[in-house]
Amino acid sequence: MPINDKLFGLYTSSLSLYTIQALKTLIFIRYGLSDITELKLRSVPHPVVPGVGLIQNSEGERIEDGILVGTVRMGYGHHRMAYSVYTWAVHQKQKAYLHDILAFDIKESHAIKEIDGFYSQMSRSSSEMGGIIEWLWGQLMSQGNISSLQFSVELAERYKNLLGGLSPEMPYISTYPLNGQIAVESGFKKVIHLIPDNYPQYYLLAPGAINLVQSPASYMKFIEMGVPKESLAVAGHWVSQKIASNAIIDSENRINRDDKKLKRRFLLSIGGAGAQKNYTLNLLSKIKSKLISEKFYLWINTGDHEILYRDLKEKANELGIPYTTIEDWNIFQAFCKERALSNFDEPATLSLVFFNFKNYYHAFSATDELISISDILITKPSELAFFPIPKIFIRRVGDHEAASAFRSMELGEGTMECREPEHAIEMLELFLEKSGIFIRMNECIIRNAREGVYDGSKNAISMI
Repeated sequence: MPINDKLFGLYTSSLSLYTIQALKTLIFIRYGLSDITELKLRSVPHPVVPGVGLIQNSEGERIEDGILVGTVRMGYGHHRMAYSVYTWAVHQKQKAYLHDILAFDIKESHAIKEIDGFYSQMSRSSSEMGGIIEWLWGQLMSQGNISSLQFSVELAERYKNLLGGLSPEMPYISTYPLNGQIAVESGFKKVIHLIPDNYPQYYLLAPGAINLVQSPASYMKFIEMGVPKESLAVAGHWVSQKIASNAIIDSENRINRDDKKLKRRFLLSIGGAGAQKNYTLNLLSKIKSKLISEKFYLWINTGDHEILYRDLKEKANELGIPYTTIEDWNIFQAFCKERALSNFDEPATLSLVFFNFKNYYHAFSATDELISISDILITKPSELAFFPIPKIFIRRVGDHEAASAFRSMELGEGTMECREPEHAIEMLELFLEKSGIFIRMNECIIRNAREGVYDGSKNAISMI
């Protein structure tokens, strides 16, 4: 069993090495990766966040200084983490550039996109079919062993051209392992890697970088796995600047809304893989009478999933539930402004509102904006599990997500995972009653915020 210095000095088996080389050869042949694509990396303005540049293979602003924030467009989670970082950078008046390794129309990116397409398809299938399919996918998603890290690091050596021409003197903050691994292989001197979720796996690491985790439990598990402590640190949760900075005042306003007996605002956020279709359709059917009688508000952000958006509207029509749709970003911003948590005058609106956006950045960042005006978030235990808002967790996609729900429960701000819609409705009804759980969760969030739990992205910026 040879020791690999690029893997924290950990052992990999000879069989694993042979398997990795065979797989790498197949991928190189399949996508023609033997020939390296030359890139001309420039920056264009971000469509949502002023002061942030998007790195593209095109004409534009030369990139000479500032912070590079690396991500990959796989679902919404990694981009949401990157969003949390560059919102803090802008708040601190630092120039930030978003480096999405799937933003380039080249064979290297196409290879990763096809892998992501398979991941999204399997996530949807496992969620919809359940049973043995869900179990098998869950097992696969929790088996990120040392061999998978070895393969990823070797692939990163080939992908160095994705950072070609950018100065290794610039700090690089990674929100996806391959990004961090590419930056290390490219000789960047300051690489900080943000690890997602709360389930430690080797393939989530970037050897040679400072690897930041969101919880003490995750840190201790990585140490137990043999990762050197000098390569690890606990930073806190990856939360965007507006939400993290206002966690206390927003929680106080939610408590005040409860005192004033204002209708609860539930936000249901669909993930990037769009894997909650049947669950959400069933949920709508079972809360039909409550929505028609306007017992509470239900806001559903369908992101950029057009088919899911259409199916949900058809279901609401079939059930006779009146609804509003918002697709325009300017109208959306006005909707949010009118419903600030500090504004206790409720604007007139239907109980059910669907949101859908053509623009990818609008699609996932809309959830951050809606969290700021919602009372309770309904979500699978993804990266949103770490946000400072009371949460109802619905069925996970992959067994690794279970640990994120445990983290939220440990902090007193989320429910257990509700595998079936009937269970989620029980939790919803609990929040509608004067049970005290809503107040207690907000009080826990206030305590956690004072302890800096939600300052992970801010802390990552401070390490530059």
